[in-house]
Amino acid sequence: MLRGQTTRLLVATVGAAAILLVAVLAFAMSRDIGNDALGRANTSLDTASDFTLPTFEGQTFVLSEHASGPVFVYFWASWCAPCEAEAPMIQSLWPEYEALGYTFVGINIWNVEAEARAFIERHDITFPTVIDDGETYLDYGVYAVPEAFFLLPGLEVNAKYIGELSEDAFRER
Repeated sequence: MLRGQTTRLLVATVGAAAILLVAVLAFAMSRDIGNDALGRANTSLDTASDFTLPTFEGQTFVLSEHASGPVFVYFWASWCAPCEAEAPMIQSLWPEYEALGYTFVGINIWNVEAEARAFIERHDITFPTVIDDGETYLDYGVYAVPEAFFLLPGLEVNAKYIGELSEDAFRER
């Protein structure tokens, strides 16, 4: 008899937990929690925060030194599958946009330096790439990679883009 009561109690507990889980998931879905849209996103930044970060080549990159023209700021990591997929496209656009007066800067975050260097070499990235000091991505409100910011002259934030960029989406910005 005791075994039957224990079984019923266990079934009732598991059932109640399952009902609670379904209720929590339904609530989260109704509020779009965890369902951030990929693509163009809102940002609280009107003007991009200036930063001075070391490049992988041992130099220093100062964002404000590039404020006279448009800037593409790209947060990435070597372990990020979408970053891996979009890196060749971004690199292929760099010479074209550099000739138009744009600056690209890739900001590596949450990464082991040796793996980041291998990523840069694998994709033959020639635009400036820097190592985040742990504060820059927080200043920009980055919470995942890849994320990109399209800046107008004067470092005015024109757009924020979350997720993998296509060439069409890049050119549209």
